[in-house]
Amino acid sequence: MKLLALETSTECLSVALLNEDNVSFKEELTPQKHAELILPLIDALLKENSITKDDLDGIVLGVGPGSFTGVRIAASTAQGLALGLNLKVALVTSLKAIALESFEHRSAQYVVSSIDARMGEVYLAVYKNKNGILSLLDEERVLKPEDALLKIKELTSDSVDVIFGGSGVEVLKNSGLNKDFEKFSDFPGAQYLLKEGLLKFTTGEVVDPENALPLYVRNEVTWKKVNEQK
Repeated sequence: MKLLALETSTECLSVALLNEDNVSFKEELTPQKHAELILPLIDALLKENSITKDDLDGIVLGVGPGSFTGVRIAASTAQGLALGLNLKVALVTSLKAIALESFEHRSAQYVVSSIDARMGEVYLAVYKNKNGILSLLDEERVLKPEDALLKIKELTSDSVDVIFGGSGVEVLKNSGLNKDFEKFSDFPGAQYLLKEGLLKFTTGEVVDPENALPLYVRNEVTWKKVNEQK
């Protein structure tokens, strides 16, 4: 299977390709240039792998949460490609991508993913390791750092076997998280969306292009489906 993954929810723009058993990716730390660079980056990645867009079997979208503008860029790109190529889309959260990368570096009972949400808040998700599979506990949230620390303590039963990843770690440390905790990931990478995306394609947990929508977490933000956009 050939899958293209897109992730633009943070300062890091990344695209990745699953070409049968091979994974390749490109990423650039380019704040505010994602819209300008995402299509050329996709084209370069496909060219390096000697395939075209028509060879793709599906799209994997990093839905966020993260920068509102950033998640819109990935979503609109995924919608446009999938609609034009008649493909389905697998949706994977950016917080899950962080957790998967962190877990790849070191196994633990719990994995905490967090992204700096600005405005004195963090996006937060806590996962539990169940026989090597990371399962989301509770739901993705946006919280004040002090509330996030309480939620982490609640969901992990105050376990010491916890690892952390994401740009929100520094925010949490400034609010009381033990500074000895190592951060295993900075930003969500598209290459870490692919394994989860492949599983969703295998199980049929995919959506049509118009339903490839961002995950904002903040309730007051809305996004129109591709057929509703003017």
